[in-house]
Amino acid sequence: MYPKVFIQKMYLRFRKFMKGLSSRSYRITQEGAFAVLAKAKEAEARGKNVIHMEIGEPDFDTPENIKRAAMDALAKGATHYTPTPGIAELRMAIAEKVSADLGVNVDWKNVLVTVGCKEAIFASIMSVVEDGDEVIYPNPGYPAYESVTAYAGGKPVPLRLSESNGFRMTPEEVNELVTNRTKAIIINSPHNPCGSVLRKEDVKGLVEIAEDAGAFLISDEIYYPILFDGLKHYSPLSFAREDNVILVDGFSKRYAMTGWRLGYAVVPSGLVDPMTKLLNNMTSCPSQFVQYAGIEALKGPQDSVRKMVNTYESRRNAVLEELKKVEGITYLKPQGAFYLFINVQKVLSRVGMSSEQLVVKLIEDYGVAVLHGSSMGSYGEGFIRISFANSIENLLEGISRLGRAFSSMLSQ
Repeated sequence: MYPKVFIQKMYLRFRKFMKGLSSRSYRITQEGAFAVLAKAKEAEARGKNVIHMEIGEPDFDTPENIKRAAMDALAKGATHYTPTPGIAELRMAIAEKVSADLGVNVDWKNVLVTVGCKEAIFASIMSVVEDGDEVIYPNPGYPAYESVTAYAGGKPVPLRLSESNGFRMTPEEVNELVTNRTKAIIINSPHNPCGSVLRKEDVKGLVEIAEDAGAFLISDEIYYPILFDGLKHYSPLSFAREDNVILVDGFSKRYAMTGWRLGYAVVPSGLVDPMTKLLNNMTSCPSQFVQYAGIEALKGPQDSVRKMVNTYESRRNAVLEELKKVEGITYLKPQGAFYLFINVQKVLSRVGMSSEQLVVKLIEDYGVAVLHGSSMGSYGEGFIRISFANSIENLLEGISRLGRAFSSMLSQ
């Protein structure tokens, strides 16, 4: 076959295939952190030494008691299907833990175990959002909020988080965005990527706004209890008068179990059945032996959690001290999670780059990987996110490399 004819035939086949894709498939995106990680790994494969501060993953290993529980479960044959919402023992353990932490009374039958917190977010939004429904969410923020809302046919309504307001999602600002089409409000505290923590009055006010609007309040609490400076965590579940709060959480950050893929949602009674059906069609159920590991995580010793949080706080303090030496940036002290969101607009303005272009340059020319703020939403442009889930030695070297990079760029 002549090359020209072959190319024409392949093009026609491609066009035919593309016509079969749903419009919905073009509305969903993926996390930018994984793309940056891949780019950094490519540089390392070429022999480049790269300090990783881009990915949001604990650098600790899963505690031994949790691993032993999984191995014991495997040895006893826990390799089969379970009920879609999870085994009763784990659901009860989650209900008990949430009830004790938040001072509420959670019925275990309202707990749905999921394959990671991300599935809980996806299923929650897909279960309540219809075409044209509006969902208010923090921007910058976790990309799935906007992406899944658009995928569901809803209208993402971003609430801009600003440095001047401590990157907080205040009731006053949310109230200005509420319309008769508002179906859900999403909050995240401690917050990714900004490290901000909602105050008690913030949470109470947001609960009232959601109830008045007849909207669901989806609370992403995956970074609890990673809190610093003695701050307390407040959940809308503690203040809700109506059955409209969906709490999503998981084991990834708290117990260093990112690869285990274990999360959960505490949902209103009316959502249990439809959301269970959705989860059944998605993944059938979480892995059985992983669920037994989850029980041990909740009921076993919590020393490892406290140790990790204390370590994150020490690292945060060390990073903040080192950042004082870096010119051309501004930032706020993170109150929770393990991220620092840095304003690099002065640097970007000098070199005429976007934050995404800057990230590529930092990897290739300076051997340091960070996350571009635009990957966390349109209002994240002009910022970079660094994760301090790394050793202090690596973090200090990474900040040193950022300092050299920005000094060089600002002198151009």
